[in-house]
Amino acid sequence: MVTPGTDDYRLIASNLATAWEIKYRQTDESEDLTKAISHYRAVLTSCPLDPRSRSSCLRNLADVLTLRSQRSGGLNDVEDAAMLYQELLDLLDKEDPNRMWVLMNLASVYHIRFRQTNDSEDLEKAISQHHEVLLLCPPDHESKDKLLRNLGLSLVSRFENFGRMDCLEEAISHYRAALRICPRGHPRRHQALHGLAHPMSLRCLRTHSIEDLEESINLNRETLALTPPGHPMRPQVLYTLSASLNTQYEWTDDMGCIEEGIEHLYEASKLVKSGHPDSPRILHLLARNLVFRFMHRGADKDIADAVKHYRTSISLMPEGNPEVSSMLSNFANDLYLILPPTGDAEHLEESITLHRSAVEYPFSRVHHRLIAAYNWTITAHDTRHSSALTAYHKALSLLQRAIDLGPTVQTRHEYISGRDIGHLPSLPMNAASYAIESRAYEEAIEMLEQGRALLWSGMRSLRTPLDHLHEVDKSLADEFTQISQALEAIITTTHVRDFVQTPAGTDEDSVAIGRKDMFARDLAEKRRLSGELEKVVLRIQALPGFENFWRPVPFHHLQTAAIGGPVVIINLSIFGSDILIVRSNHPVVHIPTPTNFFYRVTKLAHQLSETRKSYRLESKKYDRVLRQTLEELSELVGQPVANRLMKLGIPEHSRIWLCPTSVLASLPIHAAGPISSHTNVKRYLCDIYVCSYTPSLSVLIPSRSGNLSRSRSGQSSLLIVGQPDETLPGVDSETRSIESLVGSGSMTRITGEAATPENVIAHLPMHPWVHFACHGMLQPGRPFDSSFLLQHNTHLTLLRIARSHLPTAELAFLAACHTAELAEDDTPDEVLHLTAAMQFSGFRSVIGTMWAMADKDGKDLSEHFYSKMFSEGTQVASYEKSARALRHATQKLRTKKGISLERWVNFVHYGA
Repeated sequence: MVTPGTDDYRLIASNLATAWEIKYRQTDESEDLTKAISHYRAVLTSCPLDPRSRSSCLRNLADVLTLRSQRSGGLNDVEDAAMLYQELLDLLDKEDPNRMWVLMNLASVYHIRFRQTNDSEDLEKAISQHHEVLLLCPPDHESKDKLLRNLGLSLVSRFENFGRMDCLEEAISHYRAALRICPRGHPRRHQALHGLAHPMSLRCLRTHSIEDLEESINLNRETLALTPPGHPMRPQVLYTLSASLNTQYEWTDDMGCIEEGIEHLYEASKLVKSGHPDSPRILHLLARNLVFRFMHRGADKDIADAVKHYRTSISLMPEGNPEVSSMLSNFANDLYLILPPTGDAEHLEESITLHRSAVEYPFSRVHHRLIAAYNWTITAHDTRHSSALTAYHKALSLLQRAIDLGPTVQTRHEYISGRDIGHLPSLPMNAASYAIESRAYEEAIEMLEQGRALLWSGMRSLRTPLDHLHEVDKSLADEFTQISQALEAIITTTHVRDFVQTPAGTDEDSVAIGRKDMFARDLAEKRRLSGELEKVVLRIQALPGFENFWRPVPFHHLQTAAIGGPVVIINLSIFGSDILIVRSNHPVVHIPTPTNFFYRVTKLAHQLSETRKSYRLESKKYDRVLRQTLEELSELVGQPVANRLMKLGIPEHSRIWLCPTSVLASLPIHAAGPISSHTNVKRYLCDIYVCSYTPSLSVLIPSRSGNLSRSRSGQSSLLIVGQPDETLPGVDSETRSIESLVGSGSMTRITGEAATPENVIAHLPMHPWVHFACHGMLQPGRPFDSSFLLQHNTHLTLLRIARSHLPTAELAFLAACHTAELAEDDTPDEVLHLTAAMQFSGFRSVIGTMWAMADKDGKDLSEHFYSKMFSEGTQVASYEKSARALRHATQKLRTKKGISLERWVNFVHYGA
C-alpha cells in the first residue's frame, strides 16, 4: 500500500493520470478524462511547495480541466483552469521559457470562458495575452502556427461581437501565416486549413463574395481529406463544410449543396458520442437542411425528422450556453415556415413562444437576441399576432443595446451597416407600420424616434441639457457632465485601430505582433464610464420630477417639434407605407399610400442614384430621370401632402418640415412636382410651402431652444471658409460678393493658407454663422471621413465637426458638393452627412447639397440668399429666415437661362 503524499504515491498517481489522458485522446470517452483529472488533483494535493515541482502539477491539472471544459462546456472547469494557470504564471520568472506556454494556455482559457459567458472582458484579455505570447515566440518556433491560430480565433470572436471588419481581416492574415508554416505533409496542416475556412466563410457573408465562399468550401474539403473516419476532428470538419454548403445553397438554390450537407451531417451525427459538445450544432444544422429539402420536395418525413432533431439539439445544450438564442430562433422560424397555408394555431403559438424564449435568454449575445427579436417581429407582424408590438419594443431596445456595445461611433457604424445584420435597419419603420395599422399613431412616432438616427441620438444623449438639474442638484449635474464628456471623447475618437509599433525585426507575417491594440483600451474605459454614468442616471431619476430623465422621449414632448409648422413623416416599410402629419396641440393626421408605394419609391431611389453615377453634372439623361422622379414623387407624396395641408387650413407659403425614412431620405421630396392646382401654374411642393428637412423630431426641438448670444446690435457675425482651386474658380467672387452684402466688419474670412482644419475649428465658436465654399468629399462606406477639402489637401471631417460643441451656433451654409448626400451603400436612417454633423455640433439651421454642385451657382445663390436674409436690415437678421431665403434664392436661380433642374433642386434646408 502506497502512502499518500510520498514520492512513490505522486509517481504512481501521475502515471495513472497520464495514461487515462492518453486513453481519452484516443477514445474520446469522458469517463477516461474524469479519471485523469481525479489523479492529477491527487498529485497536486500531495505536491511539495517548491516552485519547480508545483509548476508541473499545476500545468498538468489545468491542461486537462481546459480539455474537459471544451468538451462539456462546464464553467467550473474553466474557472479552476484559469486559477491554476494564473498561479503557475506567478511562479515563473519573466525570462522562463515556459512562460510563453502558460500565457498561451491562459489566453485560451479566457477565450473559452468568453464563449461560455459572453463576457467581452475575457475576450479582450485573451487577445491581449495572445499578442504577448507572439512577442515572446521566436519566428522559427515549432508551434508558431498554433499561436497564430489562437490569436486568429480570438479576433474572429471580436468580429462576431462588434462587427469590426479590420479584426476579421487581421484574423485571416494570421490564419494564412499559420497555413504557410504548415505545407503539405505537415502534421498540423489540417488544423491550419480548418482554421482559415471559418473566417473566410464569415467574410463571404459580410461581403457577399463568391470567391471567399468557394475558398472556404475548398479549404474544408482539403481538411476533410486529411481527417479520415476515426479522426477526432472529422465531425467538426463535416459540420463546417456543411455550413458553407448551406450558404452556397442560399445563394444559388442548388439542391445538390443541401443533399451533400445532409449526407455529411448524418455521418457527423453518428461519429459524435453522447455528450459531445459538437452534437447539438450538428443536429441543429441537419434540421435546418432537412427543412430546406422539404421546401423543395415536400416530403413529410423530412419535416418530422427536422422537428425531432431541433428538439433534441436544444435539449442537449447546457444551461448558460450563448448559442441557445440562435438555435431557438432558427427552430421558431422554420416552424413558421412550414405552417400550412391556412395556418396552424398550435405551431404558430409554439413558434412565438420559442422566439420569446430566444429573446429573453440572458446568456446569449445581445446580437443574437436582437436577431431573434427581429425574427419574432416578422412572424408576429405577418400573422397579426397579439405579441407583435411587444416584439417590436423588445427589438428596438436590443437594437440600441447592440449598437451601444461598440466603444466608438466608427465601430457602431460598422455594426449597423454590416450586411450580415440583414434587414435590421428596417426595424423601426416596420414597427411604425404595424402601430399605424392599429391606429396607434403616437406610438408609431415614438418607435421611429427610438429606432432611427441611433448613432446621433447616442451621442446627443451625452449632451442632454441640465439647466433644471443644476438648480436642483448642482453636484449631480456636474458629475453627469464630467462622465458624459469623458465618454463622448472615447465615442468620437478618430482612430479605428491605433497601434504602437514594436522594434524592427519583428516577424512581419503577423500583423498585430507586438502592437498595442487601442480598441481594447477604449472598450475597457468605455465600459467603466458607462457603468459610472448608469449609476448617476439612476440617482437623477430618483429625484422628484426627473423620473423620465434619459428615457425614450414621449410623444407629447416630441410633438413640440411642430411648434413652427407641421412635420410630415413619411414612413417606408415593406409591410405598408404611410404619411403622418404632426402638428402642435393637434391629433396626428394619417395619409394612406398606394399598396405599391414601397416598391415604387425603392425603384426611384435606385434609378436616380445609378443614373447620377453614370452621367456627369447637367447631362440631359440625368435631367430626364430626375424630372420623371419628381413627377412620380408628386403623385406619391407631394400632391397628397399638399392637398391634406390645405384641407387642414395650413396656408400656402407656410413652413413645413419633411421627415423621410429609409431610401426616401435620398430623394428630393421638397421638389416633388409639378403639383396641380386651380391656377394651372406649374408648381413644385417647395413653391407651395417653405420646405425644410429634419432627420427626426428630436433633432428639431433643440434647434429652437437655448439662449443665443449675438454680436453688437443684435447682428450675427459670419465666418467664411473658402478654398478656391482650378476646379473652383468662382470661390473668390462668391466670398467677395457675400462680404459686400454682409459687411467686412461683421465677418471673418479664412481662405488660402489660413484655411486649415485647426484654424476653422478654432474660429467656429466665435461666429454664429458660417459659410463654406470649397470641395465637399463623400466617402462611401466611411461616412465619418466625409469632409470639407481645405488647404494642402487637408480634410475637415464629419467626425471632427461632430466633436465640436457650439451652443450659440445658428446658421451654416455649406456651398460644397455632397454635404447632404447619403451614400447608396450606407444606412439612410442614420443620416450620416456633413449637414447632419453641423446640426449635431449646434447649428440651428443648415443649408446643404444633395449631390455635386456647379461652381458657377455658388456666387448667384449666395447673393440671392444673403440679400434676402438682410433685406429688412441687419438688426433683424435671423437664422429662422434661412429657409425662406433659400427658397427665394433657388427660385431666382431657376429664372436664369440654361439652369437645369438638378442645379436648383440640389439645395436643401435642415433645421429651424
